[in-house]
Amino acid sequence: MQAIKARTTNLINGFLILCGFTLLCGLGCWQLYRGHQKQLLLTQAHTALQRMPLSARKLLTQKPSAGLRFTPVAFKSHYDNAHTILLDNKIKNGQAGYHVLIPAHLDAHTLILVDQGWIPLGRSRKVLPQPTPIIGEVTIEGLLDFAYRNPFVSQAVESQTLQWPLRMQQLEFAWLEQCLGKTIYPMLVLLDSPPVQETLMTPARHQGYAVQWFALAVTLLLFYYFFARKVKKT
Repeated sequence: MQAIKARTTNLINGFLILCGFTLLCGLGCWQLYRGHQKQLLLTQAHTALQRMPLSARKLLTQKPSAGLRFTPVAFKSHYDNAHTILLDNKIKNGQAGYHVLIPAHLDAHTLILVDQGWIPLGRSRKVLPQPTPIIGEVTIEGLLDFAYRNPFVSQAVESQTLQWPLRMQQLEFAWLEQCLGKTIYPMLVLLDSPPVQETLMTPARHQGYAVQWFALAVTLLLFYYFFARKVKKT
């Protein structure tokens, strides 16, 4: 009876160890995959930053694609300050705030949203900050990027009542086009953008985490091996 009980216990322990080993190896492989993705992204950014900046006219001829990410742009334009957007739930140094997005004219019929950077939330969510208008013709220089989409956000705006500046949970270009009566180029221009290398976890760090997960997996196997030997001797 005791032999059957011990064998059952060993089988259960072996199954649990196998599950733990598989999980740890899976986490290690996932970190290697993420590191590979980051390396591809850094390579893409390095290549894009070597390109000549796109003018407004050239940008309008470019179909939005992943290959345009981080491509420099430089053009003269006027901002549509009356339709400033406050992109909600942006954290900086542990403080909540917004990203200020102001539409700029690419031509008479097309706008592009320009990310002016982060501003703090203020004393209350009931009182929206009022960004300083940018008047007159200005030179806009920045990098192209896509708008981050949060899969857990179901509504772009909290209310269908338009109040500018408009607080949005995430960007919905089609909805904004209906509101503004103009075409919106579906990429952003980032003005206040640190080097890509500083915004992402480096591939080397992902590889380091992968080594840690694999080391834990091996440690788990060794622990089970020595524990099983000890039980067998007894």
